[in-house]
Amino acid sequence: MRSVTRAVSVAIATSMLGLTPLMAASSADAAPTDASTPSYPCRGYGMMNYSNTVSALDKDLFTGPGYRAAKVGNGRHDINWKLDPFRQDSWKTHLNGLQWTGAYLDKSTRGMTKQRDPKAIDGALTITRDWIRDNPYPWATGPGAGNATHTRADVMMCLRSGLQQLGRPVPAWLDASLLQHADWLKKHTWPDHNVGTDQTLAVMGVGCTLGRRDLRDYAVGRLSRDIGRVIDSQGANNEQSVGYARYNHALWGYVGDALTACDVTTPAARTIQSRRAGLQTFLTHATRPDGTYWQLGDTQIERPQGPLTPEQEWIASDGRRGEAPRERVKTYSAGYVFGRSGWGTTGRTPSQESAYALRFGPTRVGHGHSDHTAITWNTQGRSILADTGTGSYNQDAWRLHYIGPEAHNQLVPAGMRNGATTKLVRSRVADKADFYQFADTPYLRTSRTRSVIVLSDPDVVLAVDKATSYTPTTFTQYWHLPREASLRTHGTRATATNRGVTTTLLQLPAAGVRTTSFGQVRGSSRPIQGWQWTDLQHKYAAPVATVTQKGKAAAMVTAVVAAPGTTPVSVKPAVSGSTTTYTFRVGSKTAVVTLDGKGTLTRVR
Repeated sequence: MRSVTRAVSVAIATSMLGLTPLMAASSADAAPTDASTPSYPCRGYGMMNYSNTVSALDKDLFTGPGYRAAKVGNGRHDINWKLDPFRQDSWKTHLNGLQWTGAYLDKSTRGMTKQRDPKAIDGALTITRDWIRDNPYPWATGPGAGNATHTRADVMMCLRSGLQQLGRPVPAWLDASLLQHADWLKKHTWPDHNVGTDQTLAVMGVGCTLGRRDLRDYAVGRLSRDIGRVIDSQGANNEQSVGYARYNHALWGYVGDALTACDVTTPAARTIQSRRAGLQTFLTHATRPDGTYWQLGDTQIERPQGPLTPEQEWIASDGRRGEAPRERVKTYSAGYVFGRSGWGTTGRTPSQESAYALRFGPTRVGHGHSDHTAITWNTQGRSILADTGTGSYNQDAWRLHYIGPEAHNQLVPAGMRNGATTKLVRSRVADKADFYQFADTPYLRTSRTRSVIVLSDPDVVLAVDKATSYTPTTFTQYWHLPREASLRTHGTRATATNRGVTTTLLQLPAAGVRTTSFGQVRGSSRPIQGWQWTDLQHKYAAPVATVTQKGKAAAMVTAVVAAPGTTPVSVKPAVSGSTTTYTFRVGSKTAVVTLDGKGTLTRVR
């Protein structure tokens, strides 16, 4: 097999139904290859060849990502494939995906020759045959089936390659099962989704490995059609998740490498290259000043992986290396606005710049969350307005919460779930003041608008929310603060401190707008509110400031100000007809903003 020049970096590949974080291969754990004949490259074992050692495998101990070791067999590789000790779909999917057997293959085929054990591969062979014997074809669908099947097929191809490398015959049952895997994957491919891409790639691998041109050509045709929908012409991924944008960038790089390794010539190769370049730019702008990605959609706390572009290197090194991006603000029709006060070329360093992300666009799909009109904001080296993050993919009340509207910084009418398409009505990007206005219909005969302006020098976010309903209801505005912050509310003013930066939230009057006191919640389980996830398994109580109004209509004007320590913060509102003027004073800095009757926010000083 040919070596992979851009191996997929370790990444979470989680299903749209909230099933499994399956780990993709990295250059560090990909199996060795033989360049003599065109062949599908082994995709490795998602780093599970390191967390599951040979000695543990000998005892039938399996360690899934984020879980402790569990006994899954009788010590002689008779595995109970129905086990579910943690009641987690992802754990079951990893078990059935077979990546955890990779250490056996490594022990036989990698490292210094004198340290290899050519018999170790027999352990992987026995476990694989046990899975095939215990799971006769055809297989059921259900949680994790799509992920486990394509991953298992890839591992079986690595096993086949390892046997050939050792000069051993490939058993007929292994090839027969690979054909069954290809058949199942063709029948159950997820359209326009990373899992579907992985599935189709595995079908191409089977065709390439077994010399089945019909399977190879089927997969090439499907991948050629999919690339234009999965990554749009602006470079945005269709899964509504920054984390999965990162994964798709890596995955489609692997598609390109596999096409080359299998000697496939297709015009789609050029499309893949150009769309991935656009997606790389998207990911650069989707990076916070601290070098991590915005947690939009199903996204954990992640950093760029693999070789960095000069622009990514600039962010990662806090401006010491690389090249600053040219555009300060990027808007994507897929529903993203990424903006910042600058890239650290004048005044502040990159890590101290103010940066924000806003969401709008199509109804929630895939790995998206119900976060339309929501803003997340970092400045002065701190998270100010946070996202709840992403937890377990089990379809339970916790997942319903963190993908739901109440988990994001927006105004929510009671009963709102997915909502509808949200339009970016208008915008204006100006020096130290970026303005946006959004509008949507969360559900029948209910409407929302949000006008928001993001200021720098001083650092202020001013949001104007209005909503109407055909029947009396409760409208709640949520402001999620980082879990490290301590929140105190005092009527129409709330303050939160976080490592030397103080966030001040203010309810402000306007023409036709009354002020409402802040409430707060932290770590509530009934109802679920006030939590943040750092990864799939770990959540922490976090403060949320709330503002509630009841009736057929609601209107709120909220300012969020970030300043060092005990810096004095004040605002003076002045209403004149339909126009309100706000004069902000933050220490020695002043900003003056006007709000007109159409919801336009303008910085005039």
